[in-house]
Amino acid sequence: MPTTRFTLDGNGRRAYIGSPVYYKNKVWLLEDIQYLQWNSEQYLTLQDPKNKNKKVEFVKASLISAVD
Repeated sequence: MPTTRFTLDGNGRRAYIGSPVYYKNKVWLLEDIQYLQWNSEQYLTLQDPKNKNKKVEFVKASLISAVD
């Protein structure tokens, strides 16, 4: 299901939900974008494409890089 929700990565490129991104030299899938009331920044949830149970939460958008 295509989505129009996106965030800007550290290079200023768009990264959409469900698209692959680089985080700490590994490819992850962007699973969710969270907006917290106490902070104006976006926080991301990343999912390992090989192991769906392995997730990384509360990653700042500036720390990822969109895969071309």
